[in-house]
Amino acid sequence: MTRPAITGQVALIEDDYTLVINRGTEAGVTPGMVFAVHSSEASVITDPESGRELGRLSREKLRVRVFDAQPLYARAHTFVETDSFHGLLHIPFIATDDAVTVDIGDSVELIDREAIHTRAEAQ
Repeated sequence: MTRPAITGQVALIEDDYTLVINRGTEAGVTPGMVFAVHSSEASVITDPESGRELGRLSREKLRVRVFDAQPLYARAHTFVETDSFHGLLHIPFIATDDAVTVDIGDSVELIDREAIHTRAEAQ
């Protein structure tokens, strides 16, 4: 059974590794959940033939894991996934000096980790 989609926004940036999202236990957030943080400024995709807006392409900045869930908000840390595709290939994580900037108002979306693992096992 898949969890319902939980989306929200970054409400507060505590420090370089901790942020607060505006969804909590009342929305179904629990410690351990992983959220993708997306840029609040999505690129517009325009049809070159008609000029019509086709949609917006948001860019994932990073992922955070909830460690403290309150009724109306949750606190989350940034982390490095060790069970990722790169981990399966034994490619080492290489830290870079590229800083990722998270802004208040950036959107967050629950990552359905069960579906990700199911797809990986099927391949």
